[in-house]
Amino acid sequence: MRWTQIKWPKTVTEIHVHVGGSVPLYRLWEIAIERGIRGLGGGYEEFIDLVKIDSSKVKDLDSYLKIYDRIELIQSGPSAIRESIIIAIHRAYRTGGMVSIGPGGEGGSPSSLFSIGRLELRLNPMKRTGAVFLKGEHAGLYDVDRVIKASCGAVEEVELAFKNKIQSGLIFMFGRDMTFEANMILAKKIQIWREKTDKIIGLDLAGPESINPLSDPRRLREMKEVFDEAGGGVGRTVHVGETPHVDLKTFLATVEALDPSRVAHPIVAFRAYWNKKDDRGLKLLKERDIVCELCVKSNLLTRAVADLAEYGRIINTLDEFGIKYTFSTDAPSLQGTSLAEELILLLDNHAATEEQVLRALKTADECSFLPRSGW
Repeated sequence: MRWTQIKWPKTVTEIHVHVGGSVPLYRLWEIAIERGIRGLGGGYEEFIDLVKIDSSKVKDLDSYLKIYDRIELIQSGPSAIRESIIIAIHRAYRTGGMVSIGPGGEGGSPSSLFSIGRLELRLNPMKRTGAVFLKGEHAGLYDVDRVIKASCGAVEEVELAFKNKIQSGLIFMFGRDMTFEANMILAKKIQIWREKTDKIIGLDLAGPESINPLSDPRRLREMKEVFDEAGGGVGRTVHVGETPHVDLKTFLATVEALDPSRVAHPIVAFRAYWNKKDDRGLKLLKERDIVCELCVKSNLLTRAVADLAEYGRIINTLDEFGIKYTFSTDAPSLQGTSLAEELILLLDNHAATEEQVLRALKTADECSFLPRSGW
């Protein structure tokens, strides 16, 4: 257990965490029961089995994301999303540094290696309007403005309660599986609400690449228009290249069009280099000083990465090209993990060295969209 000898920072920054994957499972059950949500299975045990992400039910990114549909429905509406964000931030602070997590996604070890002092949470407000299964094609039961207001208010409340021991901000995601019109509505709302609050710190694109890989130039132009409509002055990150549905040409075009400073799970760039000696993707990341967001367990679950040996190859390839990277949990409660547990997984399996892990933590702190001023 060589990780016990590491001089860990007192606090760390985590930059890639989804609200939908951050609420402990028993708390999701409580929220769903209180609101009378349908489709919860035949009781508590069956519900836990429905929403917990593990290798027996996840075969690829699409099957991974299907689990989120039910969770986003549970978290729909101002009250539910407010409660979910408060729980998510509390969970990160209490359990992010724990070396093991309990079966319900809550704490499982008595001590922590570190605490999470800065946290970026991401969500799609349109998918919290009660119209999850419609994929934004129609208006939901809840008003998206109320959802956004409740989300930002929840962050402010937790920061106040913790007396500045944890800083949080929200990244709002556009959906690959939503219509251009629905994404544009969200972009216009983001532009309006950014004038009212400083808790919206970034933009993202997420969802199944199989539905909209952005290989169609028209679809890519539309997504660029959506990002531009939301306005400047906030960070940009993009989920791109996680699956074979996005080839290297599309990866390059997406990065060039949307101009992110960070990208999530850019697996296609590694495979192009390893299999075809095509280093254009990696060179583009280096030239633009783009930071790669890596999420160990979720990448393994979705089969984006074959095993921990391949994960080590990814990390070493990034170092070979001088590309910065970070580690995050993605969906800690659904996967029953913590940031500390994922870092230990890398160390114990010799997929990363102590120096690489500590450097990644420093990079997360430096590339965060959270403001430093006044904190």
